[in-house]
Amino acid sequence: MRFLLYNIRYGAGVGVNFHFPVPYAGYLKRSTHNINRIVNFIKSLSPDIIGLIEVDSGSYRTEKMCQAELIARDLGHYCVVETKYGAGSMAHSMPILNKQGNGVLTNREIISHEYHYLAEGVKRLVIEVRLEDFTVFLVHLSLTYRKRQYQLEQLHRIVSKVKG
Repeated sequence: MRFLLYNIRYGAGVGVNFHFPVPYAGYLKRSTHNINRIVNFIKSLSPDIIGLIEVDSGSYRTEKMCQAELIARDLGHYCVVETKYGAGSMAHSMPILNKQGNGVLTNREIISHEYHYLAEGVKRLVIEVRLEDFTVFLVHLSLTYRKRQYQLEQLHRIVSKVKG
């Protein structure tokens, strides 16, 4: 079984143009032209399970299409995707930010899924996906050491309650 963890940076791409005309401007540009490159890369690895970090689930930069769903459709995979900010977060109510999330794609049938939101950090989402033989958890941890430690403690409590 192959597992791929891939931070696609909202399909924003890289290189000199990413920072033109101002630093990090690439996050605000349309990103639909990069999806085929991402799909082709993923296909070249033939993964059974894909954890996608930093996907756009339908803002103007993807022409209101969910990147995880587009990729899953091209691969013939099942898909679970959710915004990475909790419902009470200010980021959840802001355009563009409220479409930023993570996703799990798999060629195996998804039995069930659940979203958990950690109490610490800006990025709080934990996606739990139950497959026939095991459960997959996907999380994009905070960059700061202290927040990450709190998140790992909470993640341990969530994971330890799961059988399989």
